[in-house]
Amino acid sequence: MAHIEQSYDKNIDTFIVSIKSARKRGKCFINLSNNEHLLIEKDLVYEFHLNKGQQLSKEIFDKLMYKEALIEAKKKGLSYATYAMRSTLQVKKKLHEHGYKPSIINEVIAFLHEFKYLSDELFTMSFIKAKMERKYFGIQRLKRELESKGIHPTIIANALSSAYPEEKALVLARKSAEKKLRSISFREDKKKRLQLQNHLFRQGFPLEVIKQVISEYC
Repeated sequence: MAHIEQSYDKNIDTFIVSIKSARKRGKCFINLSNNEHLLIEKDLVYEFHLNKGQQLSKEIFDKLMYKEALIEAKKKGLSYATYAMRSTLQVKKKLHEHGYKPSIINEVIAFLHEFKYLSDELFTMSFIKAKMERKYFGIQRLKRELESKGIHPTIIANALSSAYPEEKALVLARKSAEKKLRSISFREDKKKRLQLQNHLFRQGFPLEVIKQVISEYC
């Protein structure tokens, strides 16, 4: 697509030589008089009323390319957002990696939000639940990771207040400690204590919880 856009010369009349169905489902090949060809959605042929012999102005060409890019971006965004729960920032970064313009990315994000394929609130709750159950994260670790995924502090605070009650911290810290101790059981007590303390700190537990767990296990 980028090559075609760069090669279009607005000073030379460009005509549609032929329109043919492509092997790729839902696509058409449009051969142009400048020896270039476009691969676009069939729906765009009807939307733009494209026909053999029609002159393709630079204005129509640009609109056609924008619409085609938008359709492809929506497909990629939808696939990425539904394969696993994602944050808005994650989807934006993925689309940026594919080289889409900010205007297209913003339209895709609006589309995904409108049809409930993307929700930072639901993503945050799902993320907290998964990390509590599988990784035994402390509240500070959860905050850091959610912030790195572009989640607004208010969403994080609201989700943690309902999904991570204070009494959960000690329970999860114990589970995290037990898991870690299985891998460092051969260490001497002093090193074991230090490694466990550092581990719990990295996991994001508050100091008072770490002290209590250390006193229980070491």
